[in-house]
Amino acid sequence: MTAPTRRAFLRDLGLGAGVLLLAACGQAAQPAAAPTPAPAAPTAAAAAAAAPAAAGGAKSNGTKLTVWGWQSFTPEGDKALGDQMQAWGAANKTQVEYVVVENSQFPQKLAASVEAKAPPDVVMLTGASNVLDYASRDLLADVSDVWKGTSTQSGGFWSFVDPLYKIGSTYYGIPFEAETSPLFARTDLIQQATGQPDPPKTLDDLTTICKKLNNPPTLYAWGFTLGRTPDCAGNTLNIIWNDGGTLVDKDGKVALNSPETVAALTRIKGWWDDKLIPPDSPTWDDTGNNAAFQKKQSAFVINPPSIYGWMVANDQDLLKNATMAAVPAGKSGTYSSSGAWSWSIFKTSKNSDGGKDLIHYLMDPKQLQAVYSQVGGRWFPIYQDGIKDEFWTSKPQFKFYPDLLKGGRDISYPAAPEANMFAALGEVQTRLIIPDMVQEIVVKGTPVADAVKKTHDAMVEVFKARGAKV
Repeated sequence: MTAPTRRAFLRDLGLGAGVLLLAACGQAAQPAAAPTPAPAAPTAAAAAAAAPAAAGGAKSNGTKLTVWGWQSFTPEGDKALGDQMQAWGAANKTQVEYVVVENSQFPQKLAASVEAKAPPDVVMLTGASNVLDYASRDLLADVSDVWKGTSTQSGGFWSFVDPLYKIGSTYYGIPFEAETSPLFARTDLIQQATGQPDPPKTLDDLTTICKKLNNPPTLYAWGFTLGRTPDCAGNTLNIIWNDGGTLVDKDGKVALNSPETVAALTRIKGWWDDKLIPPDSPTWDDTGNNAAFQKKQSAFVINPPSIYGWMVANDQDLLKNATMAAVPAGKSGTYSSSGAWSWSIFKTSKNSDGGKDLIHYLMDPKQLQAVYSQVGGRWFPIYQDGIKDEFWTSKPQFKFYPDLLKGGRDISYPAAPEANMFAALGEVQTRLIIPDMVQEIVVKGTPVADAVKKTHDAMVEVFKARGAKV
């Protein structure tokens, strides 16, 4: 399930549309970690190893740096990140305080610090829309030099992130991990149906396999989320994209009402009518599809890798008989909702050069992998060559991830990110307008075309209210 506090943060901001799709069904938040204390002075070797990777440019002026971060969902990952900051601080004669803020408190604490004009120097944000929100209010420092110095390392960033962190040509965030929502698939059941364990490549193939496997009430093959929940929005947008529809056009105007969207929703209605989806799916919250897959009651679900983490910890047999794959292609292709967590610097920092140098150090591919290995599968490499590390090559369940991220999309696709549009899309998400469309169709029996038009009109009203293009 998702960490509800992350969703609450985005709801409070009225933003975070892209990350809402990805946050759904993340692992439950861990207990809050205390601020990382300053340890005993590192050894000379440790301090030398912490020498920043950046060559040239301004360095820390020695003023203390305060860094706030979200919980990584693993205390070990939080500690690994904090230890790296302490090593950098020792090498640069700068005190670094890494505060891992409890997720339920993060939004209020950050908002209060901004209001008081006393935010942290460096902050971790969980969605590009959050970055653009703060940047559009002239609160974040220009980190284009850090982007230039880091984005081409180790094969470069995944291409989907490039337009997400800038206004014009200026970058305000540096992504440090990549995430997406793959198709979880039972390879043992697929083999029963097709003679091969390979996941279906098209939505038509998925439908065919589901019909062969379906065995109610023991197994409803397709654990597609239909509840009034962000997971439903994410699942549905995947199908809309794959069948050629979008929420907005290239100019950022509402574009939901299209033949492609109608075709996608007609496909979903067909799955429901054929009883391939569990009958209680319209009442699911964001734990529903997790539970269906983990209890072996569904052969397929779309979800972030929290299910993978659950299988590692709880069911090795299921892990051996499951994989993650690209959501099968529709009439237009296969695309995934992809996002990233990132670092930004507030303009009020008295040591912004030090903050930049610290981020540059943390972005070293080896440093990142050291943290990834502690976080497990929850944070995936932001660098394309990062997947060559043995930690990832030894996990066959992740072999499809590169294809997912190459086809990664933000919720605003095909429009360039823009603050008012993101705010409007955030409200569409938090008001569950897309799940309401699905419920109109599968619960109330509203004709698909009518439900799509009604939802399009509702989006237009939100966009007008938010000052976005319509």
